Amino acid sequence: MLTKTTMATGRRKSARLGRPPVGTDGEKVSEYPQVMIRLPRETKATLDALSGLTGTPIWRLIDQAVAAYVEQMPEAQRKLLTGVRERRAHERGGRH
Repeated sequence: MLTKTTMATGRRKSARLGRPPVGTDGEKVSEYPQVMIRLPRETKATLDALSGLTGTPIWRLIDQAVAAYVEQMPEAQRKLLTGVRERRAHERGGRH
């Protein structure tokens, strides 16, 4: 027989429906801002092949490529980039 305490705290956690968030820091990818770009066919074919070969989504490949590009920049340019990003975020009201 269940007591009132067991009944109140003995709830089962229901399984969450849908796919788990897989974005950076556990965010929902569907909530990321969208960007539309035009690429040369060869670049798009390379992205598609990389994604298929590695199982990595194209958005993540581009995210990693941008991070690698920024990492190789000289320190002075990275500091300038940080300032521009912060200024733009401030102009948009803190949204990223």
